[in-house]
Amino acid sequence: MNIFSKFSLVAAWLLCAANVSFSSNKSPHLNVAASTFSIQPEVGALSEHSRTGALISAVYGDIKSTMVLLEEHENKLCFFTSPLDIERGPLHDTIVSVLSTILEISPSAIVTTTSHSHTNPYLHLDADNVPTPNDSAAYKSMLLANDFLMKLQKSASDLVSRLQPATIEWGKAEENRITYNRRGRDFVTGKSYFIREEDRLALGEGYRGLIDPDATVVLFRSIDDNKVFAAFTFFTGHPVAAYNPENLISYGQFPQDANDMLSAYFGGIPVAFLQGPGGDINSKHMLTGTMEQAKELGKLLGETFIVAAKKAKPSVRSGLTWQRQSVHIPLEHLPDKQTLLADLKEIDDFVRRADKGDENTLSCVGMNFPKALSPSYRGRLVSLVRPWYEWALTQYEENRLHMVPRSMPMQIVVARFGDVGFTGLPFEPFVKTGLKIKEETVLPCVLACGYTDGRFGYIPDASAVDDREYMSGAFRYMHLNSSDDEDQTADEERSFIPKRSYSGPGFFPPYRAPGADEAAAAAIRILNEFAR
Repeated sequence: MNIFSKFSLVAAWLLCAANVSFSSNKSPHLNVAASTFSIQPEVGALSEHSRTGALISAVYGDIKSTMVLLEEHENKLCFFTSPLDIERGPLHDTIVSVLSTILEISPSAIVTTTSHSHTNPYLHLDADNVPTPNDSAAYKSMLLANDFLMKLQKSASDLVSRLQPATIEWGKAEENRITYNRRGRDFVTGKSYFIREEDRLALGEGYRGLIDPDATVVLFRSIDDNKVFAAFTFFTGHPVAAYNPENLISYGQFPQDANDMLSAYFGGIPVAFLQGPGGDINSKHMLTGTMEQAKELGKLLGETFIVAAKKAKPSVRSGLTWQRQSVHIPLEHLPDKQTLLADLKEIDDFVRRADKGDENTLSCVGMNFPKALSPSYRGRLVSLVRPWYEWALTQYEENRLHMVPRSMPMQIVVARFGDVGFTGLPFEPFVKTGLKIKEETVLPCVLACGYTDGRFGYIPDASAVDDREYMSGAFRYMHLNSSDDEDQTADEERSFIPKRSYSGPGFFPPYRAPGADEAAAAAIRILNEFAR
């Protein structure tokens, strides 16, 4: 039970109509406030991204969260950004409860979006299972959660008093030195594969593939003293340098380091990072990188953010408008029974060999694995997809194929403030989906983001729905704790998020074209309406 579960979201919803577009162009500026706070875990605390129970072995600096409140008349929108996993689950629910109560705004007006760092501490928020000091790891994680909650409440309480009239500026610069497209294509077999670090180096240090190189900065400048007092930054790429799931650390990764540089450039202002569609975009040095290499990526991006800030131009448009929109991602039929049985046989053989330490366990059921991971860990990753195959076979055996869902409902958030468009997708989009949104929207600056208000995992674009490498085939790892009811309310859809479970009902079949581009089309339509 969440510590803040007794907060009533129903009352907060009545303060503002949900799932409705708000729009006004009556004033030349917005009122804006921003605040940053930080927490710092201890070595030995729980980690967010452990599949083995591994604890945090080293701590490199603090973990910073930033909120930005936009207000025009009665219309408000609050962004909460962090490296932490804030887009779903108890931490998400707590943040929304606290902010909606203190700021007196609807939960629908709160956007939670993460940089998706893989090197985060876990915050223990379960009031029904309070650990004792004897349970050192969980106790440290509870103390960290308490620190987070105290600072969240204080920052939220101070936010309204910080509101001030502001103009909006935006600038872009190109950063192509720190990321690469991690979806390769074998020209002999035609199959896709995950380009791990050893594969990237084999392709040559200059390999990038299709990436989004835009490093975008949105600045809020005070009407009163003409100084920049808050900013958004945007970039696309998994922050996974100096990350290894078998040796976990705590580190804010290149987005936080880059934000710190931009913040210092403007005298210590709050800066909120927005992560682009990085589903198939990696930072360099995954699983093998040193802290020096990881920090260098942050330095490079920070320098580019400063270049973008120096090129910033004022928005021509004014006003704040936003909307939450329901979309349905189409799903394909299940593979045939013979294919499922053959894959199960391959899985069992792979896991058996991995458990024995066989180093030749590098590929299975369309996925490939790096040598940097131990065979036993590779076997664990493969064993996690086995329940999906069992579920799929059960649909055949129990004549339930007609009950397999053909679409996945979810909700996206779309906003415009000044010339700047924002799209928040509740999954890990591929870069083509983000580029589609940016290229087909008439606004001059578009922040097309994933990892926002939900976690449906990787959803490929139309060109990748038939592939089965880790990202395109990650539906096999997902288990959803909800129904495919098209009549869900907005609040219910906001809660339609994956559950960390791998058995029972709730699995779903592969994606069908246009895949994530179905959400992109909805975002493009709304953004272009907002631009009129």
